Amino acid sequence: MSPLNKVYSSTNIHPLLRFLTATSLFCSVSLLMMSGQALAQTGPLVQSLLPEGQTLITLTVTERTRVGQDTLSADLRIEIDHRDAADVQNQINEAMAQALAITRDIDGIDVSTGYYGVYQFNRNPSGNRADEMWRGNQSITLQSRDSATLLELAGRLQAMGFLMNQLSYSLSTERADEVRDNLMEAALQRAQQKATRAAAALGKTSVDIASVDIDSQSGGYAQSMMMRAVAADASMEMATPSADAGETEVTLTVRVQAVAQ
Repeated sequence: MSPLNKVYSSTNIHPLLRFLTATSLFCSVSLLMMSGQALAQTGPLVQSLLPEGQTLITLTVTERTRVGQDTLSADLRIEIDHRDAADVQNQINEAMAQALAITRDIDGIDVSTGYYGVYQFNRNPSGNRADEMWRGNQSITLQSRDSATLLELAGRLQAMGFLMNQLSYSLSTERADEVRDNLMEAALQRAQQKATRAAAALGKTSVDIASVDIDSQSGGYAQSMMMRAVAADASMEMATPSADAGETEVTLTVRVQAVAQ
């Protein structure tokens, strides 16, 4: 007996589930490519397969909340101008080595280096004589949930001549997942309530959830501080930068198909 015949031979399987199972066996690839709207359009077909007295209910519920951001990121760069390209690169290498030596042993700080590039430019483009220079830069990114330690460390790097590209808060993946789980539970409860209420309005006495589709998302940075790149005077004491956490909106949507009878 084929798998499909086995499916249909069971008297305990709901006709809706028979339809969905048969469709998945023959059209699994096509179903993966269909959008939520396209799947919703199968409603009339599914309804036609239900026994008399049963009704397909399709509904969508969205839950959202704003969550305090818990992770601070600082992106800095060392930038050097000089007439000799080799000297530019040597100064960058020395500065980055010092920065990594300072940050390497600090607990709770994730450190990574980024873009490194050197190029030539004319410092006097409007003059009669070109003034060719070399400019190079390399970036370093710090990330931590310990904002006080990160800000103190960023201030030390600024005092060494590093320039702040961006200072921003975000919501960590772990915290976002925790919030989504709570939203999922709340959304499913609301979906069940709405399905039950819709069934009652149709004069039905019971409702069973046949399928659930869950879609979640969260926003990006809600608080970002762009800082003007100004070269630090080595003799000047550098104040610690400041940052306040913002909020990120986390959203979760469930799409439910239920059978009322």
